[in-house]
Amino acid sequence: MTKLSFLATAAVMAPFAATAFSPVAPITNNFRSANIARFAEVEDKASEAAFVPVDGPSADSDAEFSKVESLGRGSAKAKRGKRKGGPETKSSIAKPAAALTPEEVFFEGPPAITETIVPTISILTVVGIIPAAAAWARQAWVRYKITSRRIRVTSGINGNEMAEIVYPDIIEIRTVKRLLGDGDMVAFLRDGAKFEMRNIPNFEESIEFILKQVDPKVAAAYRKEGDVTNP
Repeated sequence: MTKLSFLATAAVMAPFAATAFSPVAPITNNFRSANIARFAEVEDKASEAAFVPVDGPSADSDAEFSKVESLGRGSAKAKRGKRKGGPETKSSIAKPAAALTPEEVFFEGPPAITETIVPTISILTVVGIIPAAAAWARQAWVRYKITSRRIRVTSGINGNEMAEIVYPDIIEIRTVKRLLGDGDMVAFLRDGAKFEMRNIPNFEESIEFILKQVDPKVAAAYRKEGDVTNP
C-alpha cells in the first residue's frame, strides 16, 4: 500500500518537476532579444527626431531679442553714448542755440552838465553854496544807463545805490523839458511805484528811443498828453 501511494504521488508531480528543473537559458535569451529590439527602436526614433535648423531668424524673434537687450546691457550702452570714431546718430547732432538780440546801450553817463550852471553862479551868495555842492555831487556820483532792455540809475557815495526798471513794467510816461535841451522824466509802473530821472542829456533823442521800447499803447498815450510842457 505504501509503494502504490508513492508511485501515484510521483506520477502526479512528474510534470511540475520537469518544468521546475528545466534550463532557463531559453527564457533569458528571449528577454535579451526583446530588450535589444526596444533599444534599436528608440534609437531609430531619436534619429528621426533630429533637430533641423531654421533657414533664418524671424522678424518676431529679432524684435524680442532687441527688447530684451535694451533692458540689459543695451540700455547701459545707449546711456553711455557712442564711442569715439563711431557713426554719428541723430541724438549726437547738436541743435543750434537760439540767437538772442544783444543789448544795445543808447546812453550811459552822468546827468546833463547844465544843471550845475545856475547853482554855480549862485555861489556868489551864501545861500547858493549848498545847491552848487548838491549839483556837482550828482555829477560825480549819479549815472544813467539807457539800453534796449532797461533803464538804470546808479547813485549814492561811490554808486552804492541802484534802481532799475524794464520797459514792460511802464504803463505811463510824463516829461518836462528844460531850456537848455535837457529834461526830466517820470515813469509810472504797474506796481504803483514811480521812477524819476532828472536832467536827462539829449532829451528829445532819449525819449524817442525809450518810446520805441515801451508798449505801443503807452507810447501813443504819451504822444497825446505825456509832455507836460506841451498841453
